Amino acid sequence: MAWPLGGVGQIGSPFGADRDGGARKHEGNDIAAPRLTPVVAVADGVVSRVAQDRGTSNCCWAIVRHTDGWQSYYIHLNNDQYDTDDGLGIGLRTDLVEGSPVARGEVIGWVGDSGNAEGTVPHLHFELHNPDGLAVDPRPSLLTAQSAAVHADPQPSWPYADDDGSPAEAIIALLLTQGLLLDCDETGVDFCPDRIAEPELTAVLAGHLAGKAPPELEGQYLPLTDTSACPPLDPCLFLGLTEADVARLAVWVRIDALVSTLRPRSQTEGVPDVFLPTAEEAEAKLREIGARAACNPTLENDRVLTRAETVVRLVSWIEGRNPESCPPPVQ
Repeated sequence: MAWPLGGVGQIGSPFGADRDGGARKHEGNDIAAPRLTPVVAVADGVVSRVAQDRGTSNCCWAIVRHTDGWQSYYIHLNNDQYDTDDGLGIGLRTDLVEGSPVARGEVIGWVGDSGNAEGTVPHLHFELHNPDGLAVDPRPSLLTAQSAAVHADPQPSWPYADDDGSPAEAIIALLLTQGLLLDCDETGVDFCPDRIAEPELTAVLAGHLAGKAPPELEGQYLPLTDTSACPPLDPCLFLGLTEADVARLAVWVRIDALVSTLRPRSQTEGVPDVFLPTAEEAEAKLREIGARAACNPTLENDRVLTRAETVVRLVSWIEGRNPESCPPPVQ
């Protein structure tokens, strides 16, 4: 089987140890790891049980039944919003339901301290049950999988294994614990911060923040600034959104939210969506609210943004913050 983490972890709390004063036995191993380390399926299978009732004691865990009849249990997944212990977050993929197929190495959730593990060191409680339903000691299998694993070493509180040190780190971690998965491949382990942000990603992000589908932006085929990664003879053009495009969406979200707040619900029903502003209108609005300063040049419209750049700019502008600090004045 695969190692059940998209990162490092320490195996502890042995199988069969007493729990609740000897009233029951520990039926698995606890694997200590940084909070929000990805938790992945150890083999191909189907989700047989899932619990992700946010804000209750029934969050967050899952059981996967594998093709050979064995089952793996993933318990004490994260239930807090990023950088809190509020019990109101999500640490289980929101699209997982009973019957969902999962592949070996595919992310299921993220390490936390939910259930009766509140207040303990963040860890994954992992169990293996044979085809008869009996729990068996998973330690030998875990040790074998751990020794063979080629895994990342994510920073604490970081849910994607490929993005240590990304400037979007904290923002994406918060979005994920609010239920928004922004992965870049079929496993869900990676975010790909340097990949060009396709228009679909930006629409999902803006829609999550606005609470409804945003106006559509088609995107543009524009070159990257750094073409060193382009294949030989490839023009290296990418369909994506520019800084000006993202600013237009950010201002749309802010204006639409303001209109909905100021008008009673009865007056907003049937009212057309606020039209997407032009790049010039977005620029003026961002400068008006202090989200762009005098030191910031005019919004770029000749380069498509990466995924990390898009997340940082869109969320910062919607919140009225400037994502680009000004250099200190020359003395």
